[in-house]
Amino acid sequence: MVTLTRFAAAGLAFSLLCGGCAFAQVQGKNEVSIHQTKPVDLTPVDSQANLVEELIVNARLPGPAWWKVADGDTTVYVMGVPAFMPDKLDFDDSVLRRRLDGASVLIIGQQPEVRILSLLGLIPGRGKEFMVERPMRDTLPPDLRARLERQLKARGKKADEYDKLKPALAGFIVANSRGGDGVSISLGKSVDRFRDLAKSKDIAVQPRVKKLDDYDLIGMVKSLADAPQPLQELCLDAGLKEVENGLAGVRETADQWAEGQVRAVVAAERGYQRCLASTPWIARQFKDGQDEAVGAITSALKKPGKAVAVIELRALLTEGGVLDRLRAKGFTVTAPE
Repeated sequence: MVTLTRFAAAGLAFSLLCGGCAFAQVQGKNEVSIHQTKPVDLTPVDSQANLVEELIVNARLPGPAWWKVADGDTTVYVMGVPAFMPDKLDFDDSVLRRRLDGASVLIIGQQPEVRILSLLGLIPGRGKEFMVERPMRDTLPPDLRARLERQLKARGKKADEYDKLKPALAGFIVANSRGGDGVSISLGKSVDRFRDLAKSKDIAVQPRVKKLDDYDLIGMVKSLADAPQPLQELCLDAGLKEVENGLAGVRETADQWAEGQVRAVVAAERGYQRCLASTPWIARQFKDGQDEAVGAITSALKKPGKAVAVIELRALLTEGGVLDRLRAKGFTVTAPE
């Protein structure tokens, strides 16, 4: 299993977050355009697409990369984490332990909330808002249809398995189904590890833990029911890319993260997150998490000393994202060292 963590991201970077000028574009011109039925260019709608290049720096310290936000008498150490991680992942946590010891607070960013009963409602036959009369495959471009059929064949399913569903839900199921008929999402152990470590006996002076509000992954997926065909197809493409990339790709990206290879991590295939980040209503949910993260870090900077935050990587690095907004507030933001 892989974990869908939207620190935003599932965080998702989560991811992953949309703010500033980029978010204004989503609310304005692009929000109108993606509700058209004619073909549209979805690239500028993607709230995760553009990153702050000068902040994308590989770490030299052991373990994952850290950014620093400071205001003179306080430093908040910010660890960026990928939106997708295996349940089990070893990494050098010596820097994390050192920074947690004596920190005033550990801020844990936005995560997906998965409600099992709601999740079951999206399984074929029950997600009525996603049902279609015309066979879904007949509406797809030939290459996208061929990729979907290859995945169905590889799983021992009939080519018409998802013909009654809209492409966006088919993409979600393809991305998150692991060999069975149902949808299976595992929320891994990484965030629990951060929380448990902050409260362990190994930390002499333990920080308090501030968990930011979760986002509703199922609500996000349901919001795609009314998406126009171009966005429906983008979501199917994104789901197919996620499964085509496979667990090996997720493992490779996680290992790169553990070694502080920021450039490689942000260049990795984003899978279904690209679909979510390209939908204005969903982008606003992610922005709520971004607002919370900026507010929590700003609050931590008011207390002299140090604090720690764990936020989804793309949420940190996107234009108008967490670090970009903190820098605009006048705080000193330092790239990994």
